[in-house]
Amino acid sequence: MIGERSEEYLEVIYVLSMNGRPKVREIARRLCVKPSSVVEFLRKLANEGYIIYEKGGKIELTEKGLKVAREIYERHKLLKLFLESLGVPREIAEEDACKMEHILHPVTISKIREYLVKKSFSEH
Repeated sequence: MIGERSEEYLEVIYVLSMNGRPKVREIARRLCVKPSSVVEFLRKLANEGYIIYEKGGKIELTEKGLKVAREIYERHKLLKLFLESLGVPREIAEEDACKMEHILHPVTISKIREYLVKKSFSEH
């Protein structure tokens, strides 16, 4: 089982990868940690097979890392959408989705997805 912190790193790397090559400083800024802490954690993720990391350069998700990152990112988007559909302001929905994405049971996520699909069909 992968930990919450690892999930956060993989998600940030995934999001940053959408706009080019992730950089240690940008990961540090997004996670509010020191660059030296990022380097240490990147080494851990590389040792566990989630990323390819070359000091001073390449940070790339492996297939294993990409699978986890996509899943977390999709959960995040779903939860944010769900919270906003309840009337939660965007900024708060973003913040809460970041926390919830790591702790909710997959069955709960599935039920939220079903609810949103039914809701969108009933509105049309």
